[in-house]
Amino acid sequence: MSKNILKIENLNLYYDKKQVLKDLNLNIEKNSITAISGPSGIGKSSLLLVLNQMIKEYENASFSGKVYFNDDNKDIDITTLSNKELPNLRKKIVYVSQHPDILPFSIFENLYFPLKLQKIKKDDAKKLITDVLKKVHLYDEVKDRLENSAYLLSGGQQQRLILARALILKPKVLLLDEPTASLNEELALKIENLILELKKSCTIVIISHFKSQILNVADSIFKIE
Repeated sequence: MSKNILKIENLNLYYDKKQVLKDLNLNIEKNSITAISGPSGIGKSSLLLVLNQMIKEYENASFSGKVYFNDDNKDIDITTLSNKELPNLRKKIVYVSQHPDILPFSIFENLYFPLKLQKIKKDDAKKLITDVLKKVHLYDEVKDRLENSAYLLSGGQQQRLILARALILKPKVLLLDEPTASLNEELALKIENLILELKKSCTIVIISHFKSQILNVADSIFKIE
């Protein structure tokens, strides 16, 4: 599995007694962009949650099957990881929700929070935060109000802030659930270009309802039916 960073085998997922995903198999290559397609409610977002085991936070969810993650050339079945091991996994496989998960802090503190957990000093974090804000085309809009509440940002700005917070961890896999849903056409195109650039350093799995976006960025398309 050397060229694959993720491999799903015989995945079955249920919410209570309702089966959402059935006998799903999928290989995801390193430094590729894989688009997940299918109608609304088919389980696309649930699949992303399986890929970094956030699904385990849902009490009514259960699943069977294996999910292998190639971490430093070692294949790990992440479904067997303990609760203590999951936070480290989620730094490497980062999920970015369709609905921005803003922390009740300033713009700066929203980005500093994951770095603080890694014991990075605030002065050392400033350049990292500036760089990542520039990467998601948000820096010019917020550079003079980094100490203001992140709740004051528009929906599109919040979405880019959350993407920046994910990127600051330098993940190996980025799981993007409708990353441009709240953006205008110009910004959406900039984020598409960023996604194409990011695959040089990480693997991306993306959900998008925009067919043109999928065609623009995806190396492969996996359809759930």
